Amino acid sequence: MSLRSLPHLHKSMLLLVMLPWLAACVSSAGIATQQHPLQPGQQVLASMPLASPSERWWEIFGDPQLNELVIAALRDNPSLAVAQARAERADIIINAAHAAYGPSVSLDINPTQQRFPENYIIPPQLAGKVRTSNRAALDFSGEIDFWGKHRAALEGAVAQDKLALAEYQSARLMISAALVRSWGELDRITRQHQLVEDQLVIRNQSLGLLQKREKAGFEPGVDRAQTEGAMAALRGELRSLEERGQVQRHLIAVLAGREPGEGEKLTAPHMREVPAALPTQVPAELLARRPDVAASRWRVEAATQDAAVARANFYPNVNITGFVGFQALGLDKWLDFGSRTYSIGPIISLPVFDAGRLRATYGVKTADVDAAVAQYNQTLLDGLREIVDELTQLQGTSAAQTEQQTVLDKSREVERILTQRESKGLINHLPVLNASVQRMAAERGMADLAARRFDTTVQLIRATGGDGAAALPGLLPDTQIHTETHTEIHTAANKDHS
Repeated sequence: MSLRSLPHLHKSMLLLVMLPWLAACVSSAGIATQQHPLQPGQQVLASMPLASPSERWWEIFGDPQLNELVIAALRDNPSLAVAQARAERADIIINAAHAAYGPSVSLDINPTQQRFPENYIIPPQLAGKVRTSNRAALDFSGEIDFWGKHRAALEGAVAQDKLALAEYQSARLMISAALVRSWGELDRITRQHQLVEDQLVIRNQSLGLLQKREKAGFEPGVDRAQTEGAMAALRGELRSLEERGQVQRHLIAVLAGREPGEGEKLTAPHMREVPAALPTQVPAELLARRPDVAASRWRVEAATQDAAVARANFYPNVNITGFVGFQALGLDKWLDFGSRTYSIGPIISLPVFDAGRLRATYGVKTADVDAAVAQYNQTLLDGLREIVDELTQLQGTSAAQTEQQTVLDKSREVERILTQRESKGLINHLPVLNASVQRMAAERGMADLAARRFDTTVQLIRATGGDGAAALPGLLPDTQIHTETHTEIHTAANKDHS
């Protein structure tokens, strides 16, 4: 049977079967990805659950003013508006990808006045006359997604939406962690300011005694001069702490989405200590709680789908086009039944030669996938390193606190012994004041270590995705308030997110 004798439909089917071989004129052969995602745990890569963007982990510190500031920051900080706009844009891209699946239909009405020339292939009855050519039709077209290009575009749009959501949550986590850390620094500055003032009071008492002893001829004036120099240093440190406190208040106000001057109205922090007990091991699943890791994983998925779209361009493109309507010369018979017209058929296009443009585009998209995978692997390794580093620093700080507590206990013991000797008349008050100065220096060291542990704890909570109290129960044990209001917190979080 010859090709000429086949029905038209069979001819079309045969042509479609031959298209993939014809498309081999422009091939994607030799272009492939080189990078592979790390596999720290199959459960991490399988679903990549996203942490809730409103988990109120900061409430474990028990400071109502801090709670109010963080909630305001997550509501009013301008940086979040940018991330939220990206998430909304990703939703629109999904709608556009969905629309690519459906056909397009348009109503075209085209009355055109035209003079038909005599010296052309025009029938004699129309040659040299001006007539109106009228057309009213529904034009439609739709692409058949044989090679999955539109499906890949839709899946890529969904990945972009997930990516935008993860980036939005990452921005929320970064802002909340930055504000809580700044609040902890303000707390450290406030404590140090009070201790410096106490030291100045003690030094001033010592100076009065030394001046009297020098006037009476019992002291040559060396101790008095040293005390005056120490007091000048303390006053300079006091002014420096006041300046840093003001700057810190301005920073906190801006993080909370307020004007810098609003920070001067804040009262001193009042936080409870959160005891830290180091866990014996850190499960890799904690990385799945990090929004930046989730964002990197969705970035890989989005790049992979973009590459799939580029690869589908190597194959034939099949569109079904047509129209149905009325067409006639003149208005009198435009809408008559005999003026009806219609057309339907495929438009098939396939690349044969394009000077390498398709291969270059696909090569770029494949390189984008490799870059996204490499970035994901780096984010994964950085996340592991951050968790291990914070645990190491927390362990080191705990050991330093133990030693510093010994220093503080011994300084208190010396102060107590000297106070007893003074009460018995064995010594004057000056050695007691000097012991008090040493004790306050030890208290300042303890305050700095407590602030360091607080900051490390916040960093560890951030490194585990935000909800450190739930992710690391051995590291950050639930407090009574957290246990009682767990359901209420997550209900409020959902309302805040909506």
